Amino acid sequence: MKKKRLFKIIVSIFFLLLISGTIFWFTAIFRIPLQKKTRVVNGKEILAWVADTQSAREQGLQNIIWLPKSTGMLFVFDQPGQYCFWNKNTPRSLKLIFMRDGKVTEEANLQSIWKGEQTVCPVHDIDSVLEMIE
Repeated sequence: MKKKRLFKIIVSIFFLLLISGTIFWFTAIFRIPLQKKTRVVNGKEILAWVADTQSAREQGLQNIIWLPKSTGMLFVFDQPGQYCFWNKNTPRSLKLIFMRDGKVTEEANLQSIWKGEQTVCPVHDIDSVLEMIE
């Protein structure tokens, strides 16, 4: 009897942790303390959290598994350059839209970390990148 009761307690704790962890993951994006901007990209309006500091750019969308539709993160750089992006701690595949002076120069896909480590670099100098979950 004691073993059955202990098993039920352990299973209950496991599911409680699983549910609370899921809630944490799904709400992580809403805790990002960054300003938001609306951008029109390829005729589509996107609400983006702005990553305009080094620490915000390094964090990016790491550990985010869900975003509302038509949202993402806008990486803004002080000077144009060829800034590379990696898939560190990204459980979802990402779409990258590289821009210069507000115009799209190229697009790329960044696979989830589950498909292996990957780095994507633009061909041309850019000054901003919009990153969205695919």
